[in-house]
Amino acid sequence: MGEKIIAVNKDQYGNIAELMTHTGRVIPIEQAIQEVSEGKFDSITSLDRAGNWSIESSAGDGQPESGNNLDMLPAIGAEVQGGETFQ
Repeated sequence: MGEKIIAVNKDQYGNIAELMTHTGRVIPIEQAIQEVSEGKFDSITSLDRAGNWSIESSAGDGQPESGNNLDMLPAIGAEVQGGETFQ
């Protein structure tokens, strides 16, 4: 089972700089992009620096999904246990 993204940190320009996983790891966005491409996160099949992501098929219907809502996650340190996560 892969990791889930639960929080983010942004740089001075509002870009996602770091991600925090449900295991407590805080990693730079570049490392997260690499790990996504290696299949280390649940469901996510691609990720970019802007926080855009895609999932090949989350509902089992063969239809891909995509979004850009990682920047809506709480800031690292402000995450709430049992709160919203992104796989």
